Amino acid sequence: MAFQQDPYGFFDEYKPKDTSQPVQLNLGFRRFFFCYDPQHAQHILQEQKHKYDKSSLVLKKIKPLSGPQGLIQLTGDDAQRVRQTSTKLTNNAGMDRLVQKVEGFVQELFPLIDRSIEKNEAVDLVPHLTRIVLRTAGVFVLNHDLISESDKLNAAFVDLNRKAGESLRSIAECPFSPAKKRSLNTIHAELDQIAEEALKDDEPSLLKALTNRGEDKSFVRDQLKAFMFAGYDTTASSLIFATYLVAANQAVQSRIASEAVRIPEMNYEGLKSSVFVQSTYKEALRLYPSAYFLPRETNQDDVVGGVKIPKGSQVFLSVRHIQRHPEYFERPDEFVADRFINGLKHPFSFLPFGGGPRICIGMALAKLEATLVLQKLCERYEMQAANPEPPEIEALITAHTKSPLPVFFKRRYS
Repeated sequence: MAFQQDPYGFFDEYKPKDTSQPVQLNLGFRRFFFCYDPQHAQHILQEQKHKYDKSSLVLKKIKPLSGPQGLIQLTGDDAQRVRQTSTKLTNNAGMDRLVQKVEGFVQELFPLIDRSIEKNEAVDLVPHLTRIVLRTAGVFVLNHDLISESDKLNAAFVDLNRKAGESLRSIAECPFSPAKKRSLNTIHAELDQIAEEALKDDEPSLLKALTNRGEDKSFVRDQLKAFMFAGYDTTASSLIFATYLVAANQAVQSRIASEAVRIPEMNYEGLKSSVFVQSTYKEALRLYPSAYFLPRETNQDDVVGGVKIPKGSQVFLSVRHIQRHPEYFERPDEFVADRFINGLKHPFSFLPFGGGPRICIGMALAKLEATLVLQKLCERYEMQAANPEPPEIEALITAHTKSPLPVFFKRRYS
């Protein structure tokens, strides 16, 4: 019952003082092992990865979001084929194109922010940041700016995410949900209509690349759904948390702005040289990971931290606690923006994008978006969070912000 009511707090409640051993619990009829240590993460995600599959329990719950054939569900050659196809789109030319797009999306916010300054009003950044990320995902996946469809698609994805989260926390699953079906129909209808038009142009996109490979239409649509969900949902959430942390810290804003003006050219290579703002984003991901747990399932017996893990067990890595482990991070609960400039003490102490061979392939795109959005906002404005408290968290399949993010702005003059 505790897990069903508050999975985010559940990981806190059952965290042991000594994290060298996993915590074994029975939830319903299933055996779970909760892991809180970077050593466990390295064992499961890399050293003994062949003993661990994706969690069938979680895959079943998110199937409406990811599609039955979407990359999140795939294994083996099918997964490798989709990964290779998408990776080709993240070459320098493709990323330079996305830099230009994202920069334009951020600049569209400036008139609204300027009006808020004149009226001395705060701007709730949650819907605007979400829209920027969803539009960027649309360009990458479909070569289509989702500006007119963004609110409708965002509402449908969030609704399905919420129902998937509720389903994960329930022992019994309702076999039919009219609301779930409506959201799914909305996503299918919008994506099908956009895809039909997008295939007529020559610009690169995941849709175009998969279609040119001769993939089946239903297979392609499932990839579009999986990439839209994974590509915007977690990125939007992490960008909201990062913007809150930056808005609450004037010194960090000034340093990001100073670094931004030193970029030789606004392109992908230039953004990669912005080490401080990237460290800032990583620190936000460390404190508030969108993917707050990584689920795995054993396909054979194993031993982790001296504890036997029987075949068929569910193994959940608590990303949030691993990333605040005091042995690997000084002042683990504090926001230290330059923490990541000097690297990590343990390679698996930072897992916001997963780890090992199944690491998130959208990592580079997420960093690009966050780096550019934070730079452009700090370069033009000084920000002050209207609410000193961090946004309230709603634990679905991923961690979302329940509360708005009101921010006061004023122009930054050099």
